Amino acid sequence: MFNLFKKKEPEKTVNPFIELRSHYMGNVQLKDWPKEDLTTHPWSLFVEARKQLLAKNNTKAEKIYRQIVETPDLEPRHYMQAWMFLRYFLKVQPSPEIAKIVYAVMVEVSTETGVMSVVAYTDHKARSLHSAGGGVVWENPNNALNEQTDALIKTAEAALEAIPLVVVDVLPNPPKQKDHVLISIATPSGIYHGLGTGEFMWNDPHAGPILNAGGNLLKALEGLKK
Repeated sequence: MFNLFKKKEPEKTVNPFIELRSHYMGNVQLKDWPKEDLTTHPWSLFVEARKQLLAKNNTKAEKIYRQIVETPDLEPRHYMQAWMFLRYFLKVQPSPEIAKIVYAVMVEVSTETGVMSVVAYTDHKARSLHSAGGGVVWENPNNALNEQTDALIKTAEAALEAIPLVVVDVLPNPPKQKDHVLISIATPSGIYHGLGTGEFMWNDPHAGPILNAGGNLLKALEGLKK
């Protein structure tokens, strides 16, 4: 009964920037993809797989997640989330043939005003986001940004083939130190990433082209606001 006299613990506030960047990179928690029991495709598959996973019916859950990643023409974030759940909860790894398929690339720069993020997807959609607020969502209504999104994806693919980047299941935290850059590349085998100073990254033969392509995409996205 003494608990009645204790102060309630303050509720944890969710940082909108952190939450959005995780959503943009298909790297949210099981309970949040989707938050509700949606019945539309492919959300209904995620809902059913989650139910099976929570019921410890791992074989059935794996079958559904595999169905998702093998379904053509879904939004890349669905593939990214399905593979995350396969790896994290079911210890299922992709075959070498598809392990380094690039679904999305995010470039983040820490500035005096906060962190600026830009994301490109293989379906030519794109996002920009600032930790202080604001950003652009491009749903590919036309081919205006196809060139810029393709360029960022291709530079990331080239980097993956050339250098041994670190891969993790959970999206790394955004860069904290001023003028530091984080590159995150989403694949079936996880999120490959690299962090360094702007000077170092720009002069790197593999990171430099990614930063250049990311800057071009960001400029194009910001131009849409005008």
